[in-house]
Amino acid sequence: MAKPPSPTTSKDERLREAVRLAEQGDLNLARIAFEQAIALDRRNLDLVYNLALLEEVAGNVDQAAHLYTRILAQQPLHPLAARAFNRLAARFQVSELGELDVAGLMAALRAEGLAHQPVIDLAATWLAEAEPTLAGALGLVGKGQIDELMCGQALIEVCKVDKRSGELLQLVLRKGIVKHAALERALTGARAACLLELTADHLAHRAVMELALALIVQGWNNDHAWAETQAESAALAALTLDRAALLAGDREQTRRFLLTALYRPLDTIITPPLSAEEARRLKPRALRDTIEQHIQTLTRQRAAAAAIAGLRALTDATSLKVAGQYERAPYPRWHSLQVSAAGSLKRSIELLFPRERLVFMDGAFDVLIAGCGTGQQALQAASAYGPAARLLAMDLSRASLGYAADMAAQHKVSNVEFLHGDILDCRHMERSFDIIESVGVLHHMVDWRAGWRALLDRLKPGGLMYIGLYSALSRRNILALRAEPDYPGPGCGDTAARQFRRKLLLRDDAMPGGELKASRDFYALAAFRDLTLHESEAHVTSADIADFLDTHNLVFRGFTLDAEITAEYLAAAPGRRLPGTLADWAAFEDAHPRTFDAMYRFWVERRG
Repeated sequence: MAKPPSPTTSKDERLREAVRLAEQGDLNLARIAFEQAIALDRRNLDLVYNLALLEEVAGNVDQAAHLYTRILAQQPLHPLAARAFNRLAARFQVSELGELDVAGLMAALRAEGLAHQPVIDLAATWLAEAEPTLAGALGLVGKGQIDELMCGQALIEVCKVDKRSGELLQLVLRKGIVKHAALERALTGARAACLLELTADHLAHRAVMELALALIVQGWNNDHAWAETQAESAALAALTLDRAALLAGDREQTRRFLLTALYRPLDTIITPPLSAEEARRLKPRALRDTIEQHIQTLTRQRAAAAAIAGLRALTDATSLKVAGQYERAPYPRWHSLQVSAAGSLKRSIELLFPRERLVFMDGAFDVLIAGCGTGQQALQAASAYGPAARLLAMDLSRASLGYAADMAAQHKVSNVEFLHGDILDCRHMERSFDIIESVGVLHHMVDWRAGWRALLDRLKPGGLMYIGLYSALSRRNILALRAEPDYPGPGCGDTAARQFRRKLLLRDDAMPGGELKASRDFYALAAFRDLTLHESEAHVTSADIADFLDTHNLVFRGFTLDAEITAEYLAAAPGRRLPGTLADWAAFEDAHPRTFDAMYRFWVERRG
């Protein structure tokens, strides 16, 4: 057994000893050595970062999270801590919320090159469960002792008296989507309080105005997913707007405009919609800047959509219905991009393929993202594949493609082209591809097999495919939901969709449909439609996939799953090896119905 590091050695010697002990797997003694080195050089945050990594490897998630936020509080631009903390937040649940440094949380939310939603989720949980006043009010709402309006009033007071909590809440609202059911109820109450109770003088308070503007941005982020009461609808209907007075800076007109923007898309508030030039005349400055930026974003997206080339006019009836859904509600509406190291995707799939099969990725190669939606998958893939990859991203929806192309420009992603078209028309393309990705797409076609065959027409001999298809077993809850008497059905209006979503939000987690609050797609209206109200969807079994692979000369190379699930699969039967067989995975899924989180995601390759 290794000896504890001597307290008489120098900092550098203790650091070397800590690294040696960690490499040998003696994490407890390595921790002691790191702590001794830190005691000798407390300003060295790189030492703290290494200790945080050690704690994470050791499974001490809460301690690692505390250390990462401590580093970021002291050095907000630390080159590694924000990425490590974001990764930890995405993979694990942090229990000791009170130990997190709130300044570090805010620094992580401001870090560039990261998809912030995991930290947004953690920060939302901190606000709902660790912020004393708000957590107490939410507890009373849950027990039925106060209503959401009173809770919203408490939230407004928190923002007025606690600058730190208010600033964190604004970042959460502006940076992504609130995906915490209890916090949503408080925010819904705060929105109602702004509409029903606050005067122009109240809204002039800086903290209240900043909260209201952040709530407006959250509405844009979540497609105005929150339902409204009859009292709110009546109050909104009574708010008449005078364009000239608004642009002249009239306080009452400004109040009415701001309150309407809390509930309605900007383009629908006033006719014709405000131009960017008109928005620059709004007062106060914070309102002007928020509205002008949004108008500029919408203008860019529409221009980008109009400029995208088309393959052929859509003709398939199901494709036209699905395209209509995503034209009205582009999905997903994402807000930050995870930038990966070039070549990292190749390294991640080296466990699934013989190394020689991936040699082509060392040079230029072609990738098709079939059904790219708003482009998040395509742009993340572009960085993970690296600059040698030439990506073509296609979709049925011009509105979604406009969002994607604008995001590509904003994030300076240059190795992706966009194309408007139907997968069924791929045979009319002149290009073929080394890799084709189609995740969450084929099951929305009238015949997922026909769509997959159309993609195979564009796959080079020996090419690779990454496919995502709905699991029939995992989607049984959605089928049950569709059978409920108050299910509004695909194509329902936004008001009906919001009201149905609200019913599910208020259900106990153990009730049918209540479990959907755990889905990442529950908290924005376009995503909720995709989750529960889709125009067309098919459900697939492992046997269906196996039959298709056998028929079309394809080899299964493995699912992409968390390491814990893969380890459990291997341990379930002696002698199992990856990638496993689809029959074995089917048996495993029967015993663990949530294995695939509603969708099979897997790699295959074409023989020869």
